[in-house]
Amino acid sequence: MLKFTLRPRNRRQDQNAAEGSMSHHSSVTLPSEDLALARPESFGMNCFTQRELECLEKLSAFCAHANRHVSNHLIIRYAIYHNFNYDKAIDAITKGYNYSYLYLEMEGELMRFFIQSMVFFPLPGLKSRKTGSEVFYFRPSRYFPTSRNNHLLLDNICYVLNDMSKSIDQCRNGVVMLVNMDGYSMKNFHNDTQMKMTRITEGQVIPTRIVDILIVNPPKFFKRLWKVVKPAFSSTYKRRIHIIKNEKLGNYLVDDYQEYLPDEFMGWRSTQEMAIDYCDKKRYEERQNVEQDLRACRMSQRWQYR
Repeated sequence: MLKFTLRPRNRRQDQNAAEGSMSHHSSVTLPSEDLALARPESFGMNCFTQRELECLEKLSAFCAHANRHVSNHLIIRYAIYHNFNYDKAIDAITKGYNYSYLYLEMEGELMRFFIQSMVFFPLPGLKSRKTGSEVFYFRPSRYFPTSRNNHLLLDNICYVLNDMSKSIDQCRNGVVMLVNMDGYSMKNFHNDTQMKMTRITEGQVIPTRIVDILIVNPPKFFKRLWKVVKPAFSSTYKRRIHIIKNEKLGNYLVDDYQEYLPDEFMGWRSTQEMAIDYCDKKRYEERQNVEQDLRACRMSQRWQYR
């Protein structure tokens, strides 16, 4: 049975999770502030139905009563992923809310791996044709598995999935994974890492819905590999996978999709610049969040001693 390591979160992550579980800020998006679950009127009827609000309230009450430090942002993600089914959401929260994959930051070896490998990154502006979902890029031929970097590949995809689940629309619409199979060989395949990545993309680790997986231009031997790994996938997951050629991308992506693709894959944008720009943007946003936390903490201390 595959096991994910529960690496300890850092002090800031634990503090944010603990504070987030009792937050009373109201908003209709999820980026830096948690939504208020205690007061339904703070949401607005255009955001959630009455049934959805009741589910959110019950989930929040359960986490508070069970002393589980789960941010409202994460509660909402689990609820939307499980279509506001209370029992399924509670089961998923109980099993996975403490996974380190949910609390990653763009720093250290993850940032270095991100820039050097350019294996996973979002494609800003690109949407799927049917669901309007955002799209992220995967180039598996750039990944050469070793005992030292397998966990970084998993961290990489989890970071991207978390980042693409910050707003309510993002959570509802899900994401599309665009897989460029050019240059792929068995040197890029690692069975244990592949199965763990499948669990992630199936939603067993990260509450982000992947609505479609577009596998483009696979090599001939991929048919044999697909027969081996296919039985391990759920029927629902298999229906999301589409093995296609370049010319069929227009059936799944919006018009002029080439404008948003990297230059190594029928696009016009520099692959390296896309990866570096994304890392720079995330580092800036995370530093801004730290500064906001520090300002809020200092303001709280001033009021405390008045």
